[in-house]
Amino acid sequence: MTFLLRYLYNYYMQVYKPEKRQAKRSGRKIFGVFVILVIFAGFIMSIWFLFILLNPISIEHTQFTISQGQSVNVISQNLFEDGIIKNKFVFETYTYLKGIESKLKAGEYNLPNVINIKRLTEILVAGEIPQEWELTVIEGWTVKDIAWRLENMGKFQTKELFEATGVNQPNNKFNFDISSYDFFSDKPAMANLEGYMFPDTYRFFAYATIDDIVRKMLNNFDKKLTLQLRQDIQAQGKTIFDIITMASIIEREVMTDNDRAIVSGIFWKRFEAGVPLQADSTINYITGKKTPALSAEDLKINSFYNTYLYGDLPPGPISNPGLASIKAAIYPAASDYWYFLTDSQSNVHYGRDFEEHKANKEKYLN
Repeated sequence: MTFLLRYLYNYYMQVYKPEKRQAKRSGRKIFGVFVILVIFAGFIMSIWFLFILLNPISIEHTQFTISQGQSVNVISQNLFEDGIIKNKFVFETYTYLKGIESKLKAGEYNLPNVINIKRLTEILVAGEIPQEWELTVIEGWTVKDIAWRLENMGKFQTKELFEATGVNQPNNKFNFDISSYDFFSDKPAMANLEGYMFPDTYRFFAYATIDDIVRKMLNNFDKKLTLQLRQDIQAQGKTIFDIITMASIIEREVMTDNDRAIVSGIFWKRFEAGVPLQADSTINYITGKKTPALSAEDLKINSFYNTYLYGDLPPGPISNPGLASIKAAIYPAASDYWYFLTDSQSNVHYGRDFEEHKANKEKYLN
């Protein structure tokens, strides 16, 4: 009997109990895999949620009204139907998580053309009447000029525009997404956005961000640089970047359309012949000066923007040119001139050779 009990015990230990232990270990493995899958799914959902929340979209209908007493679900549905949001779940969930579902204020809103859900909820919670303000960008202004103007208006600090456009930033790195603008396809990777902030008078809502400022100017540039202009640039074997760089120099050199076309012809002729452009405006871009007279020390500055030392175009635009200068860069006027100078009255005097140019300098600059 004792032998039989011992035999049965040993049989149980060898057969049944190990299976239970194995089943327990298998159960733990399955549970661990399940937990990992849940965590991974949660991570993917979080990434997706943040992408929908923060991803800006372009909207056609910028007018939106919230009526008194409307629930967040009704507001969400109306936003979806107007194409202002692409996902009601994210909008509603975000308002619940933030505890602002009952704080969306009734009123009429003029929304930005590009907006994400996070910013949209901020606007709807603030419920402010969007006051507009105006910014005029003059032809030939640099990004620095625009930044200083914005700061003097009390709108943004200069560094905010610099960071968005890459000006004064290490390696010209900027934090503005330009992937949707095809006119940047030939822009060197290291070049900033100088030259593309199209001069014009702009109106912005009170809640406009620095990205709105940059985007509106780039959109204007995109509109003004028509398909015909782009085709003519391509037919000449030039790039948009080259044209804008040349136009930015022309903009800072002369003031009339006739002079712009002639000066464009002189610059392109010198460029193609490998002769330095010798544009004073490029030196002023280095020094920050705005005076027409250059010192001997200025002319010796070792910079690729120094078109007295280097025969190529500068590394990038030196200003933001207007449409007239852009067209002049595309359609230069042929002439016998190789030199020009501008006197104190902004009159332009041309020279066919260096001797004639020297005579003009003695006559008009002394």
